Amino acid sequence: MNRLLFAIVATAFVEQIVITIARVATTYRAVELDLSVVWLGVITAVYALLPIAIGVPIGRFIDRGYDAVTTWIGACLLIVGCIGFVLMPNLAGILISTAILGTAHLLFVVSQQIQCTRCGSGPGAMERAIGNYMVANAAGQGVGPYIVALAGGAASVPPTHFLFELSIAGAVVTLGCALLTRSAGAHKLPVDRAKVPLRDLLFAPGLTTIIVVSVVTVVAQDLIVVYLPLLGADRGMSVDAVGTLLAIRAVTSMVSRLIYARLHVAFGRIPLTLTSTFVSAVAYALIALPLPLPLLYLAIGTAGFALSISITASIAGVLAIATGGAIGTANSLRTMASRIGQSVIPILASVVAAAIGTGSIFVLIGLSLAASGAAVRVESKRLQRASR
Repeated sequence: MNRLLFAIVATAFVEQIVITIARVATTYRAVELDLSVVWLGVITAVYALLPIAIGVPIGRFIDRGYDAVTTWIGACLLIVGCIGFVLMPNLAGILISTAILGTAHLLFVVSQQIQCTRCGSGPGAMERAIGNYMVANAAGQGVGPYIVALAGGAASVPPTHFLFELSIAGAVVTLGCALLTRSAGAHKLPVDRAKVPLRDLLFAPGLTTIIVVSVVTVVAQDLIVVYLPLLGADRGMSVDAVGTLLAIRAVTSMVSRLIYARLHVAFGRIPLTLTSTFVSAVAYALIALPLPLPLLYLAIGTAGFALSISITASIAGVLAIATGGAIGTANSLRTMASRIGQSVIPILASVVAAAIGTGSIFVLIGLSLAASGAAVRVESKRLQRASR
């Protein structure tokens, strides 16, 4: 593992621990404040709102070689957001701090994924780097819930103030890791190459469909962190049980990402995307059922394994399809589209949950995953016919 990849992996690992702790603690703080499930949907949507507005400018900034600088800014915002949760323990504080946290996460995602393209050359180098990066993400997402479970134990609500204080310390460590990365340097690209029109990007063969899959899968991954604690509270699960479920999802995600590069070589990106998306759709639908805890462990483990393959394949797909001079912009478009989904779908899901029940959210996610998988199949058939 080269120095840059090590720095990316270390930063991603600690950053995901911090963000997962903060987001799970936010859900429990909403319970403490006796907020409705609709408010929880609004909080989740706020996480994505500001990134929607700044996605493309950040992508252009990265395309000029400032990928590491973007990571540093994200780490600073992470510290600010975590401090906000501690200093403002009310609804307004949650909304402001969540918006800052979401912006920090955007900066991390779009910059680190582009940095992965600089971690080696030759066939499969990008897939291996992205696989390692995604493993670090999954590991952090597993450690975060475990820390929440340790803090909460058998209680139904953990000590949220302590968790937010802990997240501040983690955010400072994240900044230290982020400072180990270095930018490629400002690219001296011709203007027409540095600013590829958005229309040309969106009409690149297959790119829009891959972005759609990315939106649905990222939203699915995001919502399970937010709504599983609520589902657990509704069903009388302990914080320890919910933390274990989230940890199992993260561990299976990590396993799938460890073997992603081999699966990509063996089966190809499109078959992997199709199969993993449909399997995760079924698994999410099963989570909605009142299953005994051992079967729920199996369902969430399957969801984590399959969904992580689909997410990794969609990220690699965007980076492979986009042209070199606009790879950061294309990835920002993908992330921006994901944030739009994270803004709209949680509110719709919360309205459905308020009317039918929390479990219905997972059914809605499953249906969305199945629809995106069908879109990939249709698009792949169309591209095959066009190439003949």
